[in-house]
Amino acid sequence: TLCVMACLMAVALGTNGHKGKSSNSLNNIDDPSNWVSTSEIEQLPMLKEVTLRRLEDMSADEGATLLDKL
Repeated sequence: TLCVMACLMAVALGTNGHKGKSSNSLNNIDDPSNWVSTSEIEQLPMLKEVTLRRLEDMSADEGATLLDKL
């Protein structure tokens, strides 16, 4: 399960779109407190509640967004 989640996360991070220039995910990074709002954090499920079945039932974008926030 962890390997599948890691693969989905890698795909989500890799599909940010490269527009002819190399990018590093650490370039132009904002303050971590700006990544996700407090209300979004409170609405997130606990990591142990996120199962492979649940991820499979989501669209690819929904699953990627959830994994990015987690």
